[in-house]
Amino acid sequence: MIYLSDTATLGGCVLTLGNFDGIHLGHRSLIAKTLELSGALSLPSVIWTFKEHPQNLLAGKSIKYVLCAEEKARIIEDSGIDFYYEADFAAFRNLPPLDFIKNELLGRFKVRRAVCGWNFSFGSGGDGSAAQLERLLSENDAGCTVLPPVMSDGKPISSTRLRALITGGDMEGAAKLLGRLYSFKLPVCEGRKMGRRLGSPTINQLFPLDRATPAYGVYAVYCEAQGRLYKGVANIGVRPTVGQNADAPVCETHIFNFSGDLYNQEVKVLLYKKLRDEKKFAGMDELSEQITKDCEAAKTALNSNSVTSGQF
Repeated sequence: MIYLSDTATLGGCVLTLGNFDGIHLGHRSLIAKTLELSGALSLPSVIWTFKEHPQNLLAGKSIKYVLCAEEKARIIEDSGIDFYYEADFAAFRNLPPLDFIKNELLGRFKVRRAVCGWNFSFGSGGDGSAAQLERLLSENDAGCTVLPPVMSDGKPISSTRLRALITGGDMEGAAKLLGRLYSFKLPVCEGRKMGRRLGSPTINQLFPLDRATPAYGVYAVYCEAQGRLYKGVANIGVRPTVGQNADAPVCETHIFNFSGDLYNQEVKVLLYKKLRDEKKFAGMDELSEQITKDCEAAKTALNSNSVTSGQF
């Protein structure tokens, strides 16, 4: 996959538009249709997205991201898309819908076929709709495919719905919308080494402030570290028993059957199931006993799960 900065060499493409935060099954359907049309028309495939969520640049909005920019791009690259373009929302927020189509899609990208979701909006004030995009492109000798919503439990799959499941700790629900386990990949930082003293050494990963943080609690997890997949148990929260700063949520993971140094390396943690809420214990002995119970509960949950490669 190539990150686009100069579109002059494209000479035509099949392009899909959207935020693509999370790359859930709805996004996957857009990508699949784009690849299908790209192959049929013998044209390169392009994803056109924004660097930042538009709502974060509008008054009074603050949308937490499901994926960091690097993870979003990696998943898209793995899908087989040819080109990836990140636009600056500020440059387009006041552009009328017709100008966006003529100047950007037809002028710069020379779009032959666009793909978007049923609820796609664009242009100044979000005045442009999917139906309008379809009509305006057809009037300019280009095509547009508008896809219906992908449903789960009778409701459309959306990033908003996915974000609510993650922050609510419903990992099974999030996995249904994603088609894979919810995960994050973050650098390992220095901790207090409290787990090591309690006989269960852990890795510590701080959540960026712009990311959707899973509900505080203990989770059965998988970890990708140094090219291998491990099982483990993670506590996400502020570690009230040892007095962690409440403004800095951390994922503290004990990786089963692993020994080694992971400091300053990036480790991918995949949340399979929430086991319990985070709680404060009376002392270190009680905490140690609970850690043992949590490890056993995580092993039981993970051993009962038939993992397939598609879940990762």
